[in-house]
This record gives sequence, structure tokens and C-alpha cells, in this order.
Amino acid sequence: METIRFIIVPLVLVDLITENYPQLATAFMSDIEMYILFFGGMIVASSTIEAANRPGTYKRMLFGLFAIAFICLWFFVVFGGGVAEFNYGPYFIHFDITKIVYIVLFGLSLKSLLVVSTFKDHRRAERERVKERRAELALNRARGSRPLPTPQTRAQRFASMISQDFEVSADDSIGYAPSMPPRPIAKGRKVCEVCGADAAAKDYVCRNCGEWFPSDTID
Repeated sequence: METIRFIIVPLVLVDLITENYPQLATAFMSDIEMYILFFGGMIVASSTIEAANRPGTYKRMLFGLFAIAFICLWFFVVFGGGVAEFNYGPYFIHFDITKIVYIVLFGLSLKSLLVVSTFKDHRRAERERVKERRAELALNRARGSRPLPTPQTRAQRFASMISQDFEVSADDSIGYAPSMPPRPIAKGRKVCEVCGADAAAKDYVCRNCGEWFPSDTID
């Protein structure tokens, strides 16, 4: 867009004016196309770099100010500093609009205040973003220096999910391993269901854990 406004369209207009009105002369008319290409190219480059940087950065503010400065120079050169002469036969016309040109240049330069204001408004947010980015990079570096945990296989993960052993029978069907057979108990003795300690058949309370025995187990 900047290329069309500051390079292509001005060059077309200047070419039409020089062909139809060769008597019109300004201070920069002899090399006007070269000036348009140079300052227009600087405007396009500065605006592109400004847009590529985030608001609140010094680069965006710096190239924004550069773009405004080149626009002012471009405008001054295109209008010949506000002075133009036109010769038509015996007639000689002198144009002097320097005051108007200076007023326009002053208005264009005020845009620099907007660039600085935008920088100040977004500076605090940009600092916070930079701090978060640095903290994230430091955390990633710290994580990269630590040894990574060894990944578990599928069988290991499945085995950790169950608490009872399992086995595969001969017919390829999955079943649980049989529980351990109960140990033999001597006559006149009984086993506490809570702690598994042996006790006499006549005892009411387990001497090991203090659990009461059911009444049907007391002789």
C-alpha cells in the first residue's frame, strides 16, 4: 500500500505533468523521479520494519519516527519547497505556497507524538512479556539439563494398575492365580481375622490386636 501511495502514483502523475506542461519548473523538477524513488523507498522500508515489530518496542518507535521524517522530506521535494514557476510564451507565473507547505509539514510531524504515545502505552506490557519469555526460556533450559524419566512399557503400565497377580492358562485365556491355601490350625486354637495371630479357643479378645472374637468361636 505504501508503495502505491508514495512511489507508483506520484511517478505516474509527475510523468503526466512533465509531458503536458513542460514549462512548469520547481527546485527539484530535474531529478524529481530520483527523489521520489529514494524517499518513497525509505518510507516503504521504514513502515515495513515498524509494522514487523510489536508495539512498545524501541525498534517500532524508531522506525516509526524515521517513516514520518522521510514522509516530510518526500512531501517537501514533490512540491518543490512550495515554489514553482510557469512560463507560457510571454507570460511568467510565479507560485509561492511555502507557508501552506510548512503548515502541512507541521501537521505531518505531529504524528510523531502519536508514535511516542503508543510506545509509552504499550511499554509496560512489553516488559512483562519479555520477562515471561525469559523465565520460560530459563525453565526450558533447566528442564533440558535434567535426565528424562525412562518411559514405561505398556506391560509395565498395565502391571502397575492391578494389585493381584495374574497368569495365562494353557488355553490362552486370562485368569487370576489361585489364592494361597489356608494354613492348618491346631485343635483348640483359632486365628484372629484382623491380625492373623493364633489364640486359644476359649479367648474372648485377641491378645495381639485387641479384636473381639465372634461368640460362635468361643468354646
